[in-house]
Amino acid sequence: MIFGILQIIPVLLCASYECEPNTQSRMHNEESYIDQQINDKTADLVAKGLAYEKGDGVEVDYAKAKAFYEEAASLGSVQAIHNLGGLYNWGMGVEQNRAVALDLWEEAADAGNMYSSFNMANAFLNGNGRQRSEDRALDYYFASYQQGYEPAICHYGDLMSRRDPDEVLQLVELMESTALDGESLCIRAISWLLYEGFDKYNDSEKLLYWVNFGTNVKHAEATFINALIYDFGETSIEADAEIAKKYYLIAAELGRESAFANLGFMYEEGKFGHEDPISAKYYYEQAIEADETWGYNNLATFYSKGTGKEVNYEKARELYEIAAKRGNSYAYSNLGGMYAYGNGVEIDAYKAESLYKKSIELGFDKAKLYLAELYLNQELPLFNRALALDYLYEAIQDGEELALERLAEQFKDEERKWFVASEGDAQIAFDLAAHYVEADNIAEACNWYLVAFERKHDEAYLDLLDCVKDNKLANSPFTDHLEVATQWAEHQEWDADSLVGELFYYGISVTTDKSKAAEYFHAAHQNSGDSIAQYKLGVMYLEGDGVSKDEAAGRKFLELSSEQGVSAAFKQLSEVYRRGKGVPVDLPKAFEYAKAGAEYVDDVDATYQYAQMLLNGEGTEKNIALAIDWFDRAIQLGHCKAQCALGNVLAEFPQNQEHKSRAMQLQEFCTIKKPKCANNT
Repeated sequence: MIFGILQIIPVLLCASYECEPNTQSRMHNEESYIDQQINDKTADLVAKGLAYEKGDGVEVDYAKAKAFYEEAASLGSVQAIHNLGGLYNWGMGVEQNRAVALDLWEEAADAGNMYSSFNMANAFLNGNGRQRSEDRALDYYFASYQQGYEPAICHYGDLMSRRDPDEVLQLVELMESTALDGESLCIRAISWLLYEGFDKYNDSEKLLYWVNFGTNVKHAEATFINALIYDFGETSIEADAEIAKKYYLIAAELGRESAFANLGFMYEEGKFGHEDPISAKYYYEQAIEADETWGYNNLATFYSKGTGKEVNYEKARELYEIAAKRGNSYAYSNLGGMYAYGNGVEIDAYKAESLYKKSIELGFDKAKLYLAELYLNQELPLFNRALALDYLYEAIQDGEELALERLAEQFKDEERKWFVASEGDAQIAFDLAAHYVEADNIAEACNWYLVAFERKHDEAYLDLLDCVKDNKLANSPFTDHLEVATQWAEHQEWDADSLVGELFYYGISVTTDKSKAAEYFHAAHQNSGDSIAQYKLGVMYLEGDGVSKDEAAGRKFLELSSEQGVSAAFKQLSEVYRRGKGVPVDLPKAFEYAKAGAEYVDDVDATYQYAQMLLNGEGTEKNIALAIDWFDRAIQLGHCKAQCALGNVLAEFPQNQEHKSRAMQLQEFCTIKKPKCANNT
């Protein structure tokens, strides 16, 4: 990052060593001298203030400390502003005033003080003097890290680990050096990020490295995650009950007492070869003895289910209530179930509703399904089908598998139109269709594809085409499947002729007929000047694909399409002039079309071609550095061959060590993966 403008001072050739410095240079030196004096003075004032604040060689005198800090602050010392904030925060020599402290820290943080940024992050995280905002806390933690306070990244990572971030590995890399130095919060954050985000990167070696590192330094949370890995075997590492037990016991000894509850559940589920309720109860009681919330919840379920051949609803309720008071979301849901079904208590729908809602509020999404069931029970005073459907929709979006099946049961033939008019999400209708496809009930699937289509779901259109073509849609509102395409074009505000032309061109729900496709594309061009139809006609005439080859006509249609911003048209026109298709070869013109496609419309193929032309100096001066940048952009856009091309370029023209390393990685990728590119040129 460049923090200022470099001023170039002309060199004056002097006749002798007595040459007088020029005025500009003298002024620059004077300014630097004055700045240095100010810096020295403020540093001295801050040091004196700190001495009086800490009693370092002098008696503690907060009033004197404040006076020195204020003088330094008036001269622009950011550190003095930060230190003043501390005096007001703790009421040292001044009346305690959190608001003034935070204002000072905010000013210092904005000026680059890493400790003030960290303090502001804590204020926003805890809602102490600022309205609670996890997002603002994250911003300040990251700023503090960038300003030089490395432990701040651990707080940032710990918060992010609860948010299911996409960039897991990048975040882990930021924390690794601090974690290796033994920073506990970083070890915790890395362990959870790699475990919870495993499906995003699928690197069991990295996961095991960090949880084992944490286990070796006696980190309770990392050891607990190590146990989870071998308990559930969900991270491509084979489950092993004995290893899981070993780590659970170590984690509990290190202070993660909920590990006892997990171990008890392993015995209850029979993960050691057979169900063992005696051992399960023992470990639940061990967790309770450590006053661990999950112990109360799990032992309560033990009694409510009669796992130990003893159903005891009263004891279960007492234990659930203890866990609920401690904020356990499962316990609230389990209590809700007791009141919903009258297990050991009188049925109380209102109390069940309240408990389920509290469970949802605390983050247990499955309680939405249970609440929906409560509202669907016509024997209860809370029967409310509309509310039930709302909660089922939410449960489906949260990934609850049973919710989709339960929702499917709610709709009869005459009620699908109601769904279309309701708040039901198009994706849910599409998912219901997929549910019936799996159940081999194509007729019902087609009914739901129609609902999704009417709610303008992007993928439902093609499925509905087949439903209508194959006469699988009862009481179809369409005379034929081409009418589906016409209505879809109206939905999307597309030209219907252009869309039908694509069906014939690609053979979607019809027999491929490119001459018929050309007829529809011509109609779309004449009636609405449709840019996609113009592009398709351009390519067809260039190649003689379904029409008589006519390169001049092809070029004309491509130019019309490019004028409307169709990205692929720029690349095609670049090829026309690069290869001389019906025109003399004109590399500068080919280069301009490729450049326009890359820079203005981000077309993937044009971007790759632009990079190639820069590399080879086709139609322009050769520019390897710029070519590297555009090959990189082509990779970002998903061009199949770009990684291999860039690997070869970096190997042949490395500009630094990083380029050499990346060249090896890309070439290794191309050697191992050997990508087959069907579409990218």
